[in-house]
Amino acid sequence: MNYRINCNTSHTLILKKSEFITELYRVFSIEEFNAILKDAKKRHPKATHICTAYRIQELEKSNDDGEPSGTAGLPMLEVLRKQNIVDICALVVRYYGGIQLGAGGLNRAYSSSVSQALETIKLNPIMDMLDTMIEFPITYTDIILNRLKDFEILDKSFTDNVQLSIRSINDDYLLDLKEITRGQLTVLSQEINEVERKT
Repeated sequence: MNYRINCNTSHTLILKKSEFITELYRVFSIEEFNAILKDAKKRHPKATHICTAYRIQELEKSNDDGEPSGTAGLPMLEVLRKQNIVDICALVVRYYGGIQLGAGGLNRAYSSSVSQALETIKLNPIMDMLDTMIEFPITYTDIILNRLKDFEILDKSFTDNVQLSIRSINDDYLLDLKEITRGQLTVLSQEINEVERKT
């Protein structure tokens, strides 16, 4: 299962006099990411490095921004991959403190920065939900709405018949509804949608 962060956040880690400022953002396009990076460069003109990692839809990319290859952006990206977080960009702004950390130290510093920032917020699960549109005679309205009281009803329409749009994990409940209506229930459409559940 994939997750999204529930809000943007920032977190600062001081390590051997170097300051690592992590900023995490919900993003849904490369254009959004580019705008965030441009803004960060304006806000931190004296930063030694601004390393990045993002996972946006099917795309993912990292950038070391002058740190030794593979010691910054990739460790950041690995944290996002391991936690199955999508539609996110992570920036770590580094102000060098004068003490060399070495490749292993940099790797740990950048991955820890992102991990610690993630600990300050919640993750929303993204679930595949089934949206089903049904139709049935109006005489069965009360009994069916009672049967569906724990379900998410997206839409209702009342004419000679009733149309309901129901969001659920599966459609096992339809058998019950068909029995209740003595077979007078019609499934008009079904569609699977990715739904982010707020935490």
